[in-house]
Amino acid sequence: MNNVIDKYCVADYLKQRLEEIGVEQMFGVAGNYTAALLDVILSDDNSPIKISGNANEICAGFAADAYARFKGVSALYVTYSVGAFSLLNTIAGSFVEQVPVILINGAPTNKEDQISKQAGLLYSHTTGYDFVDIHMFKPITVAAERITNAQQAPYQIDSAITAMLTQKRPIYFEVAEDVWRTPCQKPQGKLASGVNATITVSEASNAAQATVELMLDKPNSIFWAGIELQRYGLQDKFLELLGLLNHSHTLPNKHIHFVTTALSKSVIEETHPWFEGCVTLKNEEITQLVGEDGALIGIGTWTTGKDTGNEDIRSSKTVLAAHDGVFVGANFYPSVQLDQYLDALIEKFTELAVVESAKLSGLRLTNALAKQARTCPNSDSTLGYDNFFHAMSQWISEDDVMIVDAGFPLIGAQGVKIPSRNGFVAQAAWLSIGYSVPAGTGVKCAMPDKRAVVVVGDGAFHETCQAVADQHAYGQNTVVFVIANGIYGIEQYLVNPNPFRQPPVDYKDELLDNVYAYNELPSWKIAKVTDAFGGVGRTVSHMSELMAVMEEIRCNPESNFVVEVCIPKENVPLSIAQEAGSAVGEDEIDNPNWPPAGKF
Repeated sequence: MNNVIDKYCVADYLKQRLEEIGVEQMFGVAGNYTAALLDVILSDDNSPIKISGNANEICAGFAADAYARFKGVSALYVTYSVGAFSLLNTIAGSFVEQVPVILINGAPTNKEDQISKQAGLLYSHTTGYDFVDIHMFKPITVAAERITNAQQAPYQIDSAITAMLTQKRPIYFEVAEDVWRTPCQKPQGKLASGVNATITVSEASNAAQATVELMLDKPNSIFWAGIELQRYGLQDKFLELLGLLNHSHTLPNKHIHFVTTALSKSVIEETHPWFEGCVTLKNEEITQLVGEDGALIGIGTWTTGKDTGNEDIRSSKTVLAAHDGVFVGANFYPSVQLDQYLDALIEKFTELAVVESAKLSGLRLTNALAKQARTCPNSDSTLGYDNFFHAMSQWISEDDVMIVDAGFPLIGAQGVKIPSRNGFVAQAAWLSIGYSVPAGTGVKCAMPDKRAVVVVGDGAFHETCQAVADQHAYGQNTVVFVIANGIYGIEQYLVNPNPFRQPPVDYKDELLDNVYAYNELPSWKIAKVTDAFGGVGRTVSHMSELMAVMEEIRCNPESNFVVEVCIPKENVPLSIAQEAGSAVGEDEIDNPNWPPAGKF
């Protein structure tokens, strides 16, 4: 038996392929079904793969997601069902937001599987439903493989990893425990992306020509820098295109600028002179912005989640290039990779510059909120969303990466000026509360020279606060600001915004006048979690206290912090306050405008 174990085996094969594609960190929770793989990695002192344990599987999944956004790939290890089931949420988020994560799920042996099927005897962690784990993950991965014998294993591993490299989305391996140590062949050749591995003719040139013609027809334009610029490393090429337009094709003092949205915030550093603002692009905002002779040019932009309010914003005045296709007005150009599209645009505008200038003009934001000049808050003022984020704008540095959770924190954070490229992370399409705290762990692992600065609401913090223990255990200097108002604010706003109005409407139904009981949070002494998890805990409720803690954080660059930022229950970001009067909640049935238009 020892002779068999000493031979090159399936665990060696997967380890070698993981190292080949650049996996340097694995997150997860230990389980006996994956122990053989972990042991093979640990036994190799020269392996670049570091195995990091986490407080729970959800913390591991969100940390792996954030890590992969910076490093290009990450891997997770869990045990069958009880571990894997917890990751359905995190892998779905990685799938939606196009993050390459490898989920490795150890499974019962072939013998145990046969006993379960034939004798009806369940083993621990099993439900009795055939292959329940892989059935769950197939819809949210680009490849899912159940590996039950060593002869097929190399082909299954190579196929799935190739799919991940091609589509840059998660993959799933389910490996029977008795297969890990079974001998198999060694890898043949190197794995590579399958992009361009078809004879499909790209429409990049036609899409670029249509874009040029639209911009000439509507000479006032603004660009929208999307998340795919970061996913595919195309930020510099995007700036090259803007540089060409602004140096050869714009009128004097009419440079074309760009905006971002919550999902793509900081894909270009926000100190760039052509950065116009981080906004939410709903139809009415676009109409107001571009007018009759303007155009919005979206490069790598997704019309989902917080970016657009889930609206269809395509029109005769928009270009939307993403997901390997380009919409120019009503026309769709398929099979267009973003880098090829940018190259084609640069080529066509370069050729045009030889003939004549296009005489384009750049549009500017007129939205009062986006352009509002914010005055420095009084040091004695009570903290709220707006003055907290104003202070954050002054405090955040190029050496920080800001990670913000869904809900009111994400809305308030859009106006924070991020000085570094890729200095902001938010799960702004999937929008799972609790993402940010464990994501901070992954960001710091991926970017050890940066400091992860997390901003999270207290409801979301309740979901994944255990990640603070991971951060302290890893020796990280991550800072977690918990904005504590005692409620699920965004959930209350969606169903009934009345408590946030100034003043609230006095409804006959008293239930509509107050925050619903199910949106109230149990009272935690949040700053005290560091007594158990490790780190420094602080509580602030006034601006002077916040400024003092921010200074303390800078003076202690080696420590991890949890800062409880206490704000009034009814406080909301300015953009929410401005629209609360006209908004209609989903069950605000006494409102004369109920049901909300476009919702029901």
